[in-house]
Amino acid sequence: MLFEIGSNRMIIDKNAADFIQKEIEKREKAKSRRKKDVIEDILEENTHTEMQYYLALLGKSLGYKVWIARNDHKREWNGKNLGEFSIDNFKVFNFPPAVADTIALIDVLWLDHDEKVIAGFEVEKSTSIYSGILRLTDLSLSIESESCQFYLVAPEKREKEIKAQLLRPSIRSIDSQTISYLLFHDLRCDCDAMCKFGNDATILNKISKTV
Repeated sequence: MLFEIGSNRMIIDKNAADFIQKEIEKREKAKSRRKKDVIEDILEENTHTEMQYYLALLGKSLGYKVWIARNDHKREWNGKNLGEFSIDNFKVFNFPPAVADTIALIDVLWLDHDEKVIAGFEVEKSTSIYSGILRLTDLSLSIESESCQFYLVAPEKREKEIKAQLLRPSIRSIDSQTISYLLFHDLRCDCDAMCKFGNDATILNKISKTV
């Protein structure tokens, strides 16, 4: 019985106050953790949208058509919906449905006037880097275009992880693709200059990195 009382499994008058206080503290900690998680989720979503905005703005400035992932058209940054930059429909040719769905969910695509894919971008803030690589790989193997460029876009703190994933033998063995990466800071700081002075997708060579 003494053990039951000491472990607060049995409440008596003498330990009731301590039990109540511990329960209050436990609930406050849980509430604080939930609030922190919600704030982090909002910040992550906002940053993801911000990077899509810069990529869309740059693509349009370079004269390309832009496709924004179909589930992100209503996201807003700088007072504009991302859907305002995007073509309404992206023809995914005669790909199998599963592949077509994957390609339609890639964060940003740049297309020429014939809607041929020029560049594909996956923004990865906290989600799996490998999942972004797989989506770009699906796109690469589906379009079989040597002129298309593929990019992961991620924060500076994930650069080491990006390099590790891109060095995986299963990724490096695919001859039809080269995936480079862009860091948030570089895209954010240099977007305006690239919009002003860039002529085509090769302007990204100034800030992109490969392994």
